[in-house]
Amino acid sequence: MALPASEGRQARYSRGHRQSRLLLLTVAAWLFYLARPASFVGGTPAQHPVSQRSAVVLSAEADKGGRTDEDRLEFMNSPVGQVVGAVASALSTGPLNEGKIWLAKTMAGDYDEAAVSAKLESYISENPAVVFSFSTCPFCIKAKRELDDLGVKYLAVELDQMGDEGKQIRAELAKKTQRTSMPNIFIGGEGVGGCNDGPGIMTLKSKGELVPMLESAGAMDERQAQEPRI
Repeated sequence: MALPASEGRQARYSRGHRQSRLLLLTVAAWLFYLARPASFVGGTPAQHPVSQRSAVVLSAEADKGGRTDEDRLEFMNSPVGQVVGAVASALSTGPLNEGKIWLAKTMAGDYDEAAVSAKLESYISENPAVVFSFSTCPFCIKAKRELDDLGVKYLAVELDQMGDEGKQIRAELAKKTQRTSMPNIFIGGEGVGGCNDGPGIMTLKSKGELVPMLESAGAMDERQAQEPRI
C-alpha cells in the first residue's frame, strides 16, 4: 500500500539525513587522519617482495607531513579507518553516489572525452591487470601490496599524480564503472571493484577466486601461484 504523501516525504528526508551524517562522518575521519602528526602511528615497516608492477607515475613513499605507506596502512586498520571504509562502501551504493560521480565530472572540467576514454580503454585492454589508484590512499596501497605479494604483473595508474589528465581519467572511470573511489581494479579487462568492495580483490581472495582470475588473465604464471613470496 502506498504511503501518504507526507509520510513519503518524511521517509525520503530520513534517508537523506542518514546519508548526510555518513558523509560528514567520513569527512571528519579523513580530516583527523590528515591533521595528525606522523608520529601518531608507530611500528616497524614491513619487508615486501620486489614488485612486478609498472606505473604511469611512481608513488612517493612519504608525503609532506612525513606519513609513509606504513602509516596509511596502520590508519586503515585502526577503528577510525574501519569506520571510514564502511561508510565509503555504504555511500558508493546509495543516492549520494550520483553526486560523487557528478563532482568527479565537474572537477575534470572540459576535455576531449573520446580521447580520454580511448586512453582508459587502452590501459585496460593492453595490460593483464590494472590498478587505478591514488598514491596516498590506504586502500590503494593495500590492494597494490596484495598484488605485489602474489607476484602479479600489473599497471598502476596513479591518478592523483597526473594533474588534469588524472581527473579526466577518473571522470571516465566513473562513467564506465559508476565508481569514483579508488582503487578501481581491472583483471583481464573485467572490473573487479576496489580493495574490499565491488566485490574487491580481498573478497575474491577469500573465496579462492583471485589467483585463478589472475592466471587466466596472464598476470601471473603457475609457478608464481604455487610458490609463496616472502
